[in-house]
Amino acid sequence: MTQVNERGKMGEEKASRKEREYQVRREEILRAAEKIFAQNGFYNSTVAEIAKESEFAIGTLYQFFTNKEELYYTMMIEKFDLLYKTLQTKVSENNTCLEKLSCLVEEVLSFIEQHVDFFKIFTWELNVLNSNMNNQLKDQLVGKHFTYIQLISDVIKEGFKEGVLKQGHADDLSTALVGMMNIFSFNWIYNRQQESLTRKVPTIINLFLDGARRME
Repeated sequence: MTQVNERGKMGEEKASRKEREYQVRREEILRAAEKIFAQNGFYNSTVAEIAKESEFAIGTLYQFFTNKEELYYTMMIEKFDLLYKTLQTKVSENNTCLEKLSCLVEEVLSFIEQHVDFFKIFTWELNVLNSNMNNQLKDQLVGKHFTYIQLISDVIKEGFKEGVLKQGHADDLSTALVGMMNIFSFNWIYNRQQESLTRKVPTIINLFLDGARRME
């Protein structure tokens, strides 16, 4: 009986090790894809280039992903999931709308600093979303983006209730805030600025809350 249990444990450990190895390889492929897509754009990137970057055979990549489209969308969807979960956790640790907004902007800019290639792909390759590729994955990615927008809208609605933000259309305001974060991030990347992107948090928050008009 003991031998049977030991064999069972060995089998579980072997299966667990295989699963870990599978996940490690999958993550390496996704990282390589992110780098290649950011460098060349979706349409100019090939599975062969991604395989070379990941140091795996082309056949190995096809064991994980059916084609380039699935690899692209999977990478983008998982990055959005990571961003959303990070924002959910961090924002929930604050109490007021203004605290949440400041935290949210800081976390988004910090995420972009750490995942520059992801930001490049999503902002510079929007034409991919207009293609006729795998509609299910494409719709899932679009859905992730709107979930991100909705999270910001919910924080803004709290500001309406608290009376610290004047009543307006929460979705429009959240879209405006995302646009501000994106353009500051784009400028930071394009100009290869040395200072941390998160140093722009006060500027973005002040512009969003007060605008640029001088108060009399």
